[in-house]
Amino acid sequence: MSIQLPSIIANVYGVRMGTSSRLPTPRVASWGRVLGQLRSWSAGAEGPGDAAGSAPDGPTPDTTPVDAATTAEQDAERFRRLLAKALGEDPDMSGLRPAALGSGARLVDALADLFAGRSGLLSGIPDGTADDREDAFVARFVAAVGGDGGLIGDAVARRAARRTAERLLADDPTLASAVHSGVPSARVTGEVFCTAYRFFFGEFMGEFVRASIAESVPLVLPVDPTGLITAAVARKVVDLIPDPCDGAERRAPGPGRLAETARELVTDAVELALGLREEHP
Repeated sequence: MSIQLPSIIANVYGVRMGTSSRLPTPRVASWGRVLGQLRSWSAGAEGPGDAAGSAPDGPTPDTTPVDAATTAEQDAERFRRLLAKALGEDPDMSGLRPAALGSGARLVDALADLFAGRSGLLSGIPDGTADDREDAFVARFVAAVGGDGGLIGDAVARRAARRTAERLLADDPTLASAVHSGVPSARVTGEVFCTAYRFFFGEFMGEFVRASIAESVPLVLPVDPTGLITAAVARKVVDLIPDPCDGAERRAPGPGRLAETARELVTDAVELALGLREEHP
């Protein structure tokens, strides 16, 4: 079932929403287990270890940071398995898979333009301070990659696109300099292209987990229960996503081979990110 919810954008972008505007739960039986797991992570939270995902048989109060991180990794993997089961019952649940496929294809187009030095995302950025230009670039990137759909998955894609744009500027000083100074074109390296590609899919899943936890865990908790689990999900997904740079190296040299390889891997990347496939193709 696809759930229309334009207001979820506010939740995904970090705005605390009232009880009259809650994230609707998909109507599949296994999703109740996902939400039950999320609530168990917050049960009796007294400190960072519990917030990271302690269940009734979880870490004791003297949990070390290492133990908390390990627990978060385990809980993140459980969440991914439960999500995969829910998606198996309803492949279009919350618009996640269609949004990931669509935004993944648009991501390739945006990165290909930057890799080729085409000026679409950089030309015509309005005058202003360096911060103003950076905000304009990020907004353009989000619009180009995330689209304007109203499903939960679309809102998550926009959040992941924003994080990816910020990562691009942090990873590539040449691109950042061009944006801040108003230069209408810049080229990113293949390494930056491939890092951003994999990072996006990790952030897509991480942001969905963040939004789900925000809706399932009381906001009055004294600790933030999302950080370690969200980061663990994102890291796991990034590790699973095939590197288009590796695939491009095995092709005959030619223009556009990196973008072509990345585009062909989008479906595999989405299925791996959502847990619908467990190994690299």
